[in-house]
Amino acid sequence: MKYPLHTQSQPVVGEAAKKLIEAIESGRAITNQPALNLAKRIAARRRQAKKNAQSKNCILHNAR
Repeated sequence: MKYPLHTQSQPVVGEAAKKLIEAIESGRAITNQPALNLAKRIAARRRQAKKNAQSKNCILHNAR
């Protein structure tokens, strides 16, 4: 993702700060819904690719 050069970090305050502190102390992560959905899609693709590779190997092994 590209950011303009004039972008500046803003302090985390209020409810967002409380959530961040709780996540850091408990070892959890904070993410937004689009990022979580992307991670789920990537994981599903990897599972499907692994499943396809295993079934392909099984077919090749049984053909011998």
